[in-house]
Amino acid sequence: MASSQNKRLRRISSVLLSFAILMIVTVTVYRLVQQASPVQAQTLPILSLNNSNLNVAENAGTANLNVNINVAPTEVITVSYSTANGTAVAVSDYVAVTGIITFGINDTTPKQISIPIVDDTAVEGTQSFLLQLTNPVSATLGSPSVASINITDNDGGATPTPQIFADAQEPNNTINEATETAAGAPDLCDLTFYPPGDQDYFRWWGKAGITYIVSTSDLDAGLDTVLDVYNPNQSLIASNDDVSAGVFRSEVRFTASSDGYYYARVTNKSPVDPVNKLYCFGVDSTVDPTTTPPPGFPAAADVCEFNSTIDTACLMVTGETKSGMNFVPSLGSPRDTDIFKMWVKPGIFYTCETIIPPGSAADTNMIFWDSNGNPFNPWLGNDDKGGLDFGSQLSYFATYTGWLFIVIGPVNEPPLDEAALHEYDLTCTALESTPTPTPAPTTTFTGGTGGTGGTFATATPQPTVEFPTPFPTPTPIDFSQFFTPTPAPPPVVQFQPLPTSTPAGGGTQSANINVTLYYDSNNNFLPELTEGIVNAAVALYDNGTGELISFGHTNETGVVAFTAVNAAGAVRVVVPFLNYSQVVVGSNAEILVRVAPQPLPIGIP
Repeated sequence: MASSQNKRLRRISSVLLSFAILMIVTVTVYRLVQQASPVQAQTLPILSLNNSNLNVAENAGTANLNVNINVAPTEVITVSYSTANGTAVAVSDYVAVTGIITFGINDTTPKQISIPIVDDTAVEGTQSFLLQLTNPVSATLGSPSVASINITDNDGGATPTPQIFADAQEPNNTINEATETAAGAPDLCDLTFYPPGDQDYFRWWGKAGITYIVSTSDLDAGLDTVLDVYNPNQSLIASNDDVSAGVFRSEVRFTASSDGYYYARVTNKSPVDPVNKLYCFGVDSTVDPTTTPPPGFPAAADVCEFNSTIDTACLMVTGETKSGMNFVPSLGSPRDTDIFKMWVKPGIFYTCETIIPPGSAADTNMIFWDSNGNPFNPWLGNDDKGGLDFGSQLSYFATYTGWLFIVIGPVNEPPLDEAALHEYDLTCTALESTPTPTPAPTTTFTGGTGGTGGTFATATPQPTVEFPTPFPTPTPIDFSQFFTPTPAPPPVVQFQPLPTSTPAGGGTQSANINVTLYYDSNNNFLPELTEGIVNAAVALYDNGTGELISFGHTNETGVVAFTAVNAAGAVRVVVPFLNYSQVVVGSNAEILVRVAPQPLPIGIP
């Protein structure tokens, strides 16, 4: 009996022992798996510099920075380092260094890089150069991996004359900050467009019925002004780029329709660096809205004559009515075609119409031309409004910003001795909404050269369009000397493929690149003197090889200028602080980097 119990106990013990061994094996395997998991998810060590912006005195001897590692490496790690010129230049300001740093297994000791600083005797202000880490092996680069070393000059002497400045009228960058002047006052001179992208606003008190001549003058070489004029409601009423071909100053003439402050905005169209380039602004006035007519103007000619060419088109403003227009020819022409110009903007519906006053024998025809003086496709024209109303009415939904030319001529050429009886009034309106216009009968215009006249004929809207026989027209006088050929508008966007890297030994190009960083606090999409982002690093790289070309920091207005940059192909501009990168193709570039204003949170902890 006892023997049987002992056998049973031994079997139970054996079972329990086997179970215990199984549990031990299971726990051991689980722990091994748990220990193996972090190894599989382990990331590479991170290398970084201990300082991104180091200031040293010119007589300090050396500039020292450390390369740090965040974790103990499990294998040998290497990383390359090198210096690059900025405003400080190797040999004359510092000694260029390059090399490789090694971290051994479990080695976390920071590695020092020493850069000799040259103590010269030149008075040169603070200068900067760059140290960067590249090509990590068995590791990754953290932040910062690029450091700016700023050498503070210790030499006495006169401070170099600054090249960059703003004019005495600043800030006048918005319509609310407009500089006040007066018609007939001395011109405001020594005006600048600094920083690049600057715009200048001016205002003066205007009186209804007075004609004002607003202009820029005395432009230094490299400037190309654009002048916009606004009425007391701050609506654009006129604009001008160049007064004539090859003359880059601007001029606008207009007659004030009401009393109040009128405004002018002047901008610079030229991409050339505007530093130290000056211009003048002035306003003159006259009671007579027209200049003294040259010989050949008959007494019955209307106040807009001579306006039979694109260059001499009479200015028209929405909401204005020009009364007493007629078809009396001038300058010896046997006929009169009147051309008006009106500034239009996209998304606005414009309507112009001629009104035939009682007692007038006029029968007008109206055509719209685009900003280049070319007919629209399809043609936009109208003869009669309908019924017995021989006036014309034409509408256009604008798709561009620029001039719209309104061409008005007589359907039937009046005899010269009766031309003064063919009077009409012209008015134009603008609507922000887009009504559905009633299609107007299309017209054709025949005869005339140089935009000096012709006969309008209406095409009958039938399934088969038949054009009537043109009215006989006398040979007009040749006004070709008044014309300046209108070039086709430049494309709004020009796409250029990125160039491939140039093989070693290829030719190089010299480029001038200006970079402006600004925090757009007033949200007007233009840099201003108080919006510059100061002391931000900007680097230039060869886009093909990735080699660092040059480096600099923005000044107190957020501008850094690179001159005579030599590259074999395209240049990549990098602003590490803003994570910004752009490829530049060509010899000159003006880059504006805008930081949009951000609203503060409702609750600030």
